[in-house]
Amino acid sequence: MTRTDVKICGIASPSDYDVCADAGVAFVGMVFYARSPRHLSFERAALISQHAKEQQQSGPKRVALTVNMDEVEMTRMISFADPDILQLHGDETPIQAEKLKARHGLPIIKAILVASADDLAVCEEWGGVADWLLFDAKGDPGGLPGGTGHRFDWSLLANHAGKTKWMLAGGLSVENVGRAVVTTNAKAVDVSSGVESAPGKKDPRLIHAFVSAAQIG
Repeated sequence: MTRTDVKICGIASPSDYDVCADAGVAFVGMVFYARSPRHLSFERAALISQHAKEQQQSGPKRVALTVNMDEVEMTRMISFADPDILQLHGDETPIQAEKLKARHGLPIIKAILVASADDLAVCEEWGGVADWLLFDAKGDPGGLPGGTGHRFDWSLLANHAGKTKWMLAGGLSVENVGRAVVTTNAKAVDVSSGVESAPGKKDPRLIHAFVSAAQIG
């Protein structure tokens, strides 16, 4: 059995965190983007993080997803949410990411939006800066940068030889995640809308089923 790490993005409550921990999830994402149906206030994120730290056993790493957040707001968010990892899902540059790492001492996940092989060329710029890359599908122009259920051609990653660890995202579900892992050889996968009963409403049954489906023989 090959172990595939799972990230459940867009959790909304301590109970969501507990479901993810019970399912064996490696990462949970807290979204800070006002246009998203999964957007959290800093205060709600603080409740999740405080709850996580009170557990006797270590659970999923807490990832703070931001989109072009300015430095003042980033510092404030970190003081409330106390994440383990920062996820940059906008137009952030490697230079900006290096400054964030130096200032806050947190690992970085950088989202790369993919529609064609040309979109992978930027990966080299992030070598040595990002701790993880997250390959997500490009959505509609002007639309949300993630969590839309869009997917891209997974075969584009079949021969990806980059040195930076990476996760696969974009339109994953219980039904297709096993095939996605086989096609791409992804060691980690990220899902949001694919484990929801409604936008922003995580479904415990789907979370458990997704984690099971991500594990391949």
